[in-house]
Amino acid sequence: MVYKVVYIEDQDAESVIHDLSQCDLEVVHCHPGTFKETITKVDSHKPDLILMDFRLMQGGGEVNAPAIAQYYRSLSIDNSSLCLPVVLLSNDTKIHGFYDDFTSHDLFDFFIIKENLSENKEKYSLLMKEHIESYKFISTLQAREEDLTELLKVPKKLELDIDPRIKETLRNKKYKSNIYMASKFIFNNVVKSIGVLIGEDVLSARLGIDKSSESWDELCSQLKECEYTGIYSGSYRRWWADGIEVWWNETIEESNHLRRFNSEEKLTVICSKLPGLKLKKVEGDLNTKTDNFWTICQCSLLPVDPSEAFEIQADLTLMPWLDTQYYSYESVRDYDLNDQLTDIEKSRYKDIARGI
Repeated sequence: MVYKVVYIEDQDAESVIHDLSQCDLEVVHCHPGTFKETITKVDSHKPDLILMDFRLMQGGGEVNAPAIAQYYRSLSIDNSSLCLPVVLLSNDTKIHGFYDDFTSHDLFDFFIIKENLSENKEKYSLLMKEHIESYKFISTLQAREEDLTELLKVPKKLELDIDPRIKETLRNKKYKSNIYMASKFIFNNVVKSIGVLIGEDVLSARLGIDKSSESWDELCSQLKECEYTGIYSGSYRRWWADGIEVWWNETIEESNHLRRFNSEEKLTVICSKLPGLKLKKVEGDLNTKTDNFWTICQCSLLPVDPSEAFEIQADLTLMPWLDTQYYSYESVRDYDLNDQLTDIEKSRYKDIARGI
């Protein structure tokens, strides 16, 4: 099915239209005018998704993106069928700050830097399609008054292990009646973050196996039962963290917790159970002293041992089921993150820097 995207842009729109049209999206350009004129134009096309540039007043428009986004968000409060994904697009590399602010006001589903769209049009087109399809799925469940946890497609053997606060959140009236809020919650706090789900880099760290191993894909196929298949799984390949533990216990038949082994030991255990696979252990950065890897550095994405890596001050807005974010010594140094460390971590960082 070809979905329709209305692209609101006051400048040249041809390159974006060309890129997205190559990925089975019908893109209609809407040149902004006054607020009312812009809304009328958008509505006349009956879009499945609205894509808009952040700054719309440089080419004659009289309104910027946040005002338009706010209109569609408020419109859907009384009628959820009018709820549409709204995506922000910009040339401005400083848009991260604007986006963080406007996301907190519940306006945009996600944002794209124009340069990145051109280089990764398949990735972003898929993400747009998945938002459209997820909105439709959520709408169907809401209309039937069914449990929104169905969106996650949790494997039966893991249903009792999922953090109950996720289920409680999705059963809250705010999420049961607002498509955007339900979608945003799952997208940002379940799928994209490290917690109940983990991505390929974290999977590599926890298994102690390098992703460049000849048999890496075959190893991943062994984990099919714990691979995430809920909404946004097409854009983000994820595995259930608890599912990996179950696989370790049941398939690898190892009773000791996965976290108790270093990479060399995990490699030995896995290869002894799956002798046909050609695997090699994962390595950290050049200054890594231990290989009890469990997560990744948020900057380099390389595996780190939480006891060796550095923890920044807690973000009190993070959901309780999300993992702590860690940074390697090199990342703290190179990205000047020292001021963000906890007091204890600052002291430890200074000792390492001084060679103590």
